[in-house]
Amino acid sequence: MTFKTIITIASLCFATESFAQGFTPAYVERADSADHYIKAERWADAERNLKTALRLEPANPGNALLLSNLGYVQTMLGKFDDALESYDVSLSIAPKSAVVLSNRALTYASAGKTAEAMKDLDAALAIDSTRTMPLKMRGLLRLGNGDIAGARHDLTLLASYDKKNATAYDGLAQCEIVEGQPGKALEMAAAALSLAPTPDRYCVKASLEIDTGRLPEAAETLREAIKEFPRYGDLYLLRARLHQLSYRPEDMETDIRTATENSASLELLNQLFPDHRQKRK
Repeated sequence: MTFKTIITIASLCFATESFAQGFTPAYVERADSADHYIKAERWADAERNLKTALRLEPANPGNALLLSNLGYVQTMLGKFDDALESYDVSLSIAPKSAVVLSNRALTYASAGKTAEAMKDLDAALAIDSTRTMPLKMRGLLRLGNGDIAGARHDLTLLASYDKKNATAYDGLAQCEIVEGQPGKALEMAAAALSLAPTPDRYCVKASLEIDTGRLPEAAETLREAIKEFPRYGDLYLLRARLHQLSYRPEDMETDIRTATENSASLELLNQLFPDHRQKRK
C-alpha cells in the first residue's frame, strides 16, 4: 500500500509584481488598486483596474508588468485564452522576462498544454537558472510525465536554492516512491512535513511508515496529525489500517466510520479496505 500525494498545478504560485514606477497619478492609482485586489483575491476587481490602467496609458513601458499581472488574474478567473493573449503582449514588450515566461507556462499547464508550458519553462530557466518558481513547476511536470531523472534534477536544485521549500521535498518523495524506495521517500516526506505541516503531508509520512514497518512511529504521526487536524478523514483511514495490522477489528471499524463521517477519500478507503464496501451494503 502506498499513499501518494497529488501535487497539482493549481497548488503552485504565480509570480506577481507590485507596481512602483512614477507615472501619471491615475495610472499608478489603478495599478496600485489592482495590486490590492490581487492580494485580496478579488480577481474581477483586479482585472477591471488593470484594464483601466492599460487604457489610460497604452504606450507605457510599465504595461509589460501590468499585462503579466493581468494574465495571472485572468488565469485565476479561468479565462485561459485571455490570459495567454495578455502574456503574449507582455512578452512583445519584454521578451526576456523570466517572470512572464514562467507565468505563461503555468497558464499553459493549467489549460492542459504541457508541451507549451515546458517550452516556456525551459526558456525562463535559460534566462535565469536559479529562479525557483520555474524550477519547481518544471520538476513537477516532469514528475507527472514520468521523467523521474529530470524531476529529481530540478527538485534537488530547488531544494539547494530554497532549503525551506516543502514542495521540493514532496516531489523528491514521489520520485523515491515511483522508484520503489519507501525508506528514502520517508526521509523526504518527513522533511516536507517539518517545513510545512499539512494533513496530506501527515498522511504521506504515516503511510510510508506503515509501508516500511514502522508501526509505532506511524501511530505517533497519526496521533499528532489527528490532534492538529481532527476533521481530516483520511487520517482516520490510516489509523484504521494500523488497527487492522494490530488485529483490533472493532477499533478499525470505529475509525472507518469516523473517516466516512469526515469526508474521507473513497479512493483511499477502497485502496486500504477493498472488501469493506460489501460490509457497508
